[in-house]
Amino acid sequence: MVPLDEWLAIRGEQYAAVLEERREQVCRVVTERLAATFPSLCYDPLRPDALAFQQLVYDRTPRRFHRLIQVVLRLQSVVVIEREYRWGWPILQRYNIGQSHLLAHVRWYFEAARRFAPPERTDRRPLALLEAATVRIVRSISQTTIDTMHRNGPRGQLGFT
Repeated sequence: MVPLDEWLAIRGEQYAAVLEERREQVCRVVTERLAATFPSLCYDPLRPDALAFQQLVYDRTPRRFHRLIQVVLRLQSVVVIEREYRWGWPILQRYNIGQSHLLAHVRWYFEAARRFAPPERTDRRPLALLEAATVRIVRSISQTTIDTMHRNGPRGQLGFT
């Protein structure tokens, strides 16, 4: 078995190209599953553009994650995933996006990737390791919550509780 970092260095670029060719199919399936499974996700009836905003979230979320995976595959580092989620987690919570939403999204993305951009036999295990690493990162980061009401961070800014 090839370690993940070695696979990224050897095969990351090639699998990124295959995955990019299937981007629309992969992202469409994930968008549809997000909308069907979480019909009230990011819906705020107080927004004048509530439905349009919600649809934008459904459409753009898989594409943003796809770009993130492209960066990981091409730059050969899962650290990018950790930085992205560490940065985004406080913002996601403001829209009531929780750990379960993120984990489902990750799982559905990799399922769709395997379906529409089937990895070669030697790539299957490392791709599963990439998915597992992503899940671990999401679980680790999303165990921390933000208290947006009390602004409990340093100098009155948002912080972790």
